[in-house]
Amino acid sequence: MTLECFLARPDRGWTADQLAVKLKTTKATVYRHLNKLKEIDLLDETQVDDRGTPRKGYRIRYGNLTKAWNFVEANVEVAMENYRKTVEHLSKLAEARK
Repeated sequence: MTLECFLARPDRGWTADQLAVKLKTTKATVYRHLNKLKEIDLLDETQVDDRGTPRKGYRIRYGNLTKAWNFVEANVEVAMENYRKTVEHLSKLAEARK
């Protein structure tokens, strides 16, 4: 999905129907993969004109995989820092109870 559609045309939004046809698979399979990519924030939702009808589409965030991955890494770093602070706080609370 990523190579054939999103990386070949990073500027373009794709509907689930378009992806299913292009990749010769079911919409359920497409949505399973889209959800995985959305969970890590690699995809943006965008509006796509599908034969005159506006529909929800998906594209690589920023239209660029490298920029999208940098966004993902930045989010992971923030999350890890927050987890570290939580662990430190819990450790201090545990030490105070001793």
